[in-house]
Amino acid sequence: MPEIKLMIVEDSESDLEVCRNSVEIYQQEKNNEGINLTFKLTECRTVDDALNKTDGSFDGAIVDLKLADSGNEGKTVLSKIKDSFFRIPVIILTGTPDSIGEEEKSDLVRVLKKGEADYRKDILDVFFEIYNTGLTRIMGGRGKIEQTLNKVFLKNLLPRLPDWKIHGKADPSGTEKALLRFTLNHLIQILDDDEDQCFPEEVYIYPPLSDGLKTGSIVKKTEGEDLYVVLSPACDLVVRNDGNFKTDRILLVAIEEANPIIDAALNGITKKSRKKNKIKNVFGNNYTDYFHWLPETGYFKGGFINFRKISTCTKDESGSAYNQPHIQISPHFVKDILSRFSSYYARQGQPDIECNKIIAEVLS
Repeated sequence: MPEIKLMIVEDSESDLEVCRNSVEIYQQEKNNEGINLTFKLTECRTVDDALNKTDGSFDGAIVDLKLADSGNEGKTVLSKIKDSFFRIPVIILTGTPDSIGEEEKSDLVRVLKKGEADYRKDILDVFFEIYNTGLTRIMGGRGKIEQTLNKVFLKNLLPRLPDWKIHGKADPSGTEKALLRFTLNHLIQILDDDEDQCFPEEVYIYPPLSDGLKTGSIVKKTEGEDLYVVLSPACDLVVRNDGNFKTDRILLVAIEEANPIIDAALNGITKKSRKKNKIKNVFGNNYTDYFHWLPETGYFKGGFINFRKISTCTKDESGSAYNQPHIQISPHFVKDILSRFSSYYARQGQPDIECNKIIAEVLS
């Protein structure tokens, strides 16, 4: 049975009672829908109590901005949650929503006007939807990432700590980056045990966490809407001490709009089942050797990489003729793109062999 653990920071007994009653009704509604759901409430009536109880084990927090008629004490609790990287969604209740500055807001902080918010629709439903994504079960203090990191730390890092100490003496900064890569590799290895289908959003890193060009960076021309993906090998894009890449030319491959390519693939096909199979081939990159499908998301219209449309530019030209990367294809998917791109240009073929006689003999 799912248990959603919520903390509510509220000093008004009447408001706490509204919350308790709303939780009870909401749970019953979900039970009637066949969803066995439990909300576990942790009530905090003072700032000190909230600060003592705040940790990463919660799936969300409801914070009254004004406690004890003093001011904006709820902001202290919000700061504790953000500064401690607990990564939980927060709903702030306040009579003056405009008093919350932009720097205090984020995608996981929602501000509602106290007295007007519907607890079940505007609060509990929001927490339930976020819980269903698995976000707090993965990113929270009791989540899988924390559990896996602890496992990697105890099983993989600590036993080899003497080796890492040697590296640290020689190059502290480089060792820190190497440890980060080492840890991420172990996390990825655990995830690779799961062969389930992925969602389109997993194909991309958006927005990119680095402004630099990398293999798989998607860039747009400063003039027009043309998109390109960088397919230069990663070793060529290493920045030297002088600020230049190891290569003097960056390899760009055009990304074409999806609809014309899909229409061309379906041209002349009228049967629905055949259309479905053809589209599966197109999206499965089995339509041609030179198209590679990039799925659409809410922030990217997708399209097809066309291996036949390649161009190059210098580092300076890339800075003036193209915008900074606004999407990065994830490393796991970049490897497949590079493999198909290389295979396309590495194909050799051979002359046809006259085999009619052999075929006739086999058939007879």
